[in-house]
Amino acid sequence: MKDHLKHRAVALLLALTFVFGIFSLKLFQLQVVDGEEYYDKATSTTLITLPVTAARGEIVDRYGRPIATNRQAYNVRLVKAMLPDETLNETLVALIQIFTANGESWNDAAPLSTTAPYTFDTERESAVAKMKEKLGLAQYATPQNVYDQMVKRYELETVPAEYQRALAGLRYQMEYEEYGLVTPFVIASDVSIRTVSQIKEHNLDLPGVDIVEEAIRSYPDPALMPHILGSIGKIDAEEWKNLYKGQTGYKMNDLVGKSGIEKAYEKQLKGIDGKMTIERTKSGQILSTNVVEEAQPGDTVVLTIDKNLQAAAQKILENQIVELQKRAEANREPGPGGGALVVIDVKTGGVLAAATYPSYDITTYKTAAGYAQYASDETLPLFNRAFNGLYRPGSTFKVAVATDGLMTGTVDANYTLRCGGVYTFWSDYQPKCTHVHGNENAATALRDSCNIYFYDLGRRLGVESFNSVAETLGFGAKTGLEISEAAGNLSTEEYFNANHKNERWQKGNVIQAAIGQMDTQVTPVQLATYACSLANKGDRLRTHLVDGIRTYNFDELLQKTEPEIVAKLDADQATLDATFATVEEGMLMASRTGTATQFLGNYVYNIASKTGTSQNAKGFYDATIVAYGPTEEPELAIGAVVESAGNGYQLARMVRDIFDEYYAGKNQNTEIASAGMLLG
Repeated sequence: MKDHLKHRAVALLLALTFVFGIFSLKLFQLQVVDGEEYYDKATSTTLITLPVTAARGEIVDRYGRPIATNRQAYNVRLVKAMLPDETLNETLVALIQIFTANGESWNDAAPLSTTAPYTFDTERESAVAKMKEKLGLAQYATPQNVYDQMVKRYELETVPAEYQRALAGLRYQMEYEEYGLVTPFVIASDVSIRTVSQIKEHNLDLPGVDIVEEAIRSYPDPALMPHILGSIGKIDAEEWKNLYKGQTGYKMNDLVGKSGIEKAYEKQLKGIDGKMTIERTKSGQILSTNVVEEAQPGDTVVLTIDKNLQAAAQKILENQIVELQKRAEANREPGPGGGALVVIDVKTGGVLAAATYPSYDITTYKTAAGYAQYASDETLPLFNRAFNGLYRPGSTFKVAVATDGLMTGTVDANYTLRCGGVYTFWSDYQPKCTHVHGNENAATALRDSCNIYFYDLGRRLGVESFNSVAETLGFGAKTGLEISEAAGNLSTEEYFNANHKNERWQKGNVIQAAIGQMDTQVTPVQLATYACSLANKGDRLRTHLVDGIRTYNFDELLQKTEPEIVAKLDADQATLDATFATVEEGMLMASRTGTATQFLGNYVYNIASKTGTSQNAKGFYDATIVAYGPTEEPELAIGAVVESAGNGYQLARMVRDIFDEYYAGKNQNTEIASAGMLLG
């Protein structure tokens, strides 16, 4: 027994000695034989942390149909930590050769021509001044001075002559965008698969060149409501300094909203960037790439806009203006200019469509040549007439005066005034009417758009009184839109005296203000808001463009815009009911037998309307219209203006066409709504 235990102990000892010997040999190999190799490997690798750009949130219409969305694209960027300064110019030349062969463009926004003799971009004076300042040159420096300084500053003397200007622009752009260890430089965006393949094939010869797949903005219909969508662009140095520096989640050169919904909802659309690490050897070999923090896409902004109705409204407005232009040309008369058409949901105050003509294409706008073309166009396609155009409302204003007169008891539904064609209250100032209408009450005066009736009622009420009602209904005040809009103005003695040199407010100004002339200026969206308030019997809803915010994948509602009453007429319900019964009667008569009868007289729906004609600064007459309906249960409110188009009755056809499109589309949209996409 003892011998057996002794043999087992010896065997165990031998086994342990063998194992220890193996470990000793391995340790000797690691520390002595291969020690230098492993030490060099351990100490010469670099771990680089780079941002992973989050996808920007999408913008969709009220039914979830895409308006501004994303698609995946390949971007080429330079990573300073992986790109030795001494090989930078050599690497850039190699990239330019690949880009040129494949027809790619690259990130060069220097305001200097690309060929000699060099010239400045005269459309970008501020950019030229900044370039001179950044290069340390005086403002009187010539284009050649600037080019010579760029060649010297970026050590381009040894670069082949045919590449010097390209590298000068790239190096300047890199400096302008503050390319550095924590700020990669996107040298080219949305490149082809062919370019990606060629760069990857030569990756060992292109240190610091990284291909990233990122989401970029895409527009299914780039001509659809560009003024509302707005634009995105890189944070420039000035914006970084004044707006974004220090804000969590932003870095220099990030894409941000510059205007429109893109800017107003930047916080919601902006996602949260992720992080990735790249491990590389001293020689530049990539050992590993790991995403350590996943990017979180931005939220989806759901608009109140009906995409199909918006497209129809743009076409309806364009067709109306083009036809009027052709008619004017045939008659050798001055034709209409631009115009706007706005449609609002009566129940919510949400904008269903807002068309501006002329307009532009976002894709073309994003190019330097496209922007220059639009910016120099005298018809002002970049101007959002629907929200910022200011026009006299003309006779559409008479509805506010009638409302004030009926609500205050100054007149009632049965009160009549004889129109003899001339207003004879004053002996020294006797303005005329367009016709001799005979006896008029509030409803028939609206039907006939009788100046005499509203001259007299406006005089009796006073400008302060009817202005107060007009403002409550939506004139002369911002409507509540989430993006830029003009406030407009109402005619007052104070405003007139301050803005008309060598003139003073006269008694006749009051009665001219009562028919929508003088200094009163409103926007087309205010006309539609005003119509919406009339349909809601004096309650003004906040006009808005955003219906809600959802998560990127649309599965969770984060925010909902509820209807909000922002102003109400000060009267009891019985008085309001009686007032608006008469007002609606007059507006319905205007459609059936009055100023809009040509297009709405036999229409299938009962539409309340009021047309207007007002003189503009050019001495011509703008056409205006407000409408809502169907009067039994109003759904739509409409406001429209066409510049220098003459009588407002011509716009009644647009009202009819909008209602046709709305009801045709409403049946089609029920399938989308039943799928759970409709937010309200």
